[in-house]
Amino acid sequence: MRKRKMNLEEVLEKLKGKNVKRIGIQLPDGLKYKSEDIAEFFEKNGYDVILSGSACYGACDLDLDLLKEVDVLLHFAHTPIFEFENVIYVPYYVDYDVEDLEDVKIEEKKIALIAPVQYAWKLPEVKKFLESKGYEVELKAGSKRVKMPGQVLGCNYTVLRDSRADAVLFIGDGLFHPIGAKIYTGKRVYRFCPLDKEFEEVEVEDFIKKRILSVSKAMDCERGAILVSKKIGQKRLGLALSLKRKAKERGKNVEIIYLDEINPMKLENFLYGYFVNTACPRISYDDIDLFKVPILTPQEFEIMLGLRSWDEYEMDEIL
Repeated sequence: MRKRKMNLEEVLEKLKGKNVKRIGIQLPDGLKYKSEDIAEFFEKNGYDVILSGSACYGACDLDLDLLKEVDVLLHFAHTPIFEFENVIYVPYYVDYDVEDLEDVKIEEKKIALIAPVQYAWKLPEVKKFLESKGYEVELKAGSKRVKMPGQVLGCNYTVLRDSRADAVLFIGDGLFHPIGAKIYTGKRVYRFCPLDKEFEEVEVEDFIKKRILSVSKAMDCERGAILVSKKIGQKRLGLALSLKRKAKERGKNVEIIYLDEINPMKLENFLYGYFVNTACPRISYDDIDLFKVPILTPQEFEIMLGLRSWDEYEMDEIL
């Protein structure tokens, strides 16, 4: 198992420069099991601690309600999207040995490197290693929403914009990001996971089939609704209003639902045949099997309305 890196002593140093008594701690679901140890660390150093119990999907999802109740909010495991004077972003990295890529063989010689934040911190070292093996490696910065070269988010692939590479190498666990990269670029995408050293070429056919099925089911429904999140980095009300107008112009009436958390339980009492999600794109992709009705992306809704074809399919991004 690779070592996880989280420097709480460094956070203490940052807190010393502020007039702080009460701190809030916001952890993604995958780190909530560490909440007791983290809270105990800061309490032993003289701070009152309140833990956020809300879901946390990224830096787009700051707990602004808790922020009102504390002097400083510690937001773990994500790089900043929004800068607040009383929010400290605490990195959480996976350490790994770049020499584990020794046996990775990619046919293409010009490759672009990408990774989520937990792995992206080490991409410059990966780049040097691969270059020593004869590859030409592209490692680019993205939009303001990403802070590290090569870093991808579930809603942002701008580090691959105008890429001149012939293929993409994703470093990390899971398939969501590399699938998105393949759809975004149209290039071959490979995935290397430092946790189990698994290497594979990523395919998207099954993913696309699921999306086509969702749109087909939605086409048979008369009533739908567009979902808008209250979360600071996910709220796209303007997009929802635009989609509603486009739908009306094409004879489809849809309503807009404004809510804090988008999950099946929150929506179960609404009797719409489908939803269009303008919040975190991963809700549409990752949670597809949790919803009883289709939950489409804005781009898929445009396909449904006849405004674009499947050949123009795109991943939903928040830029």
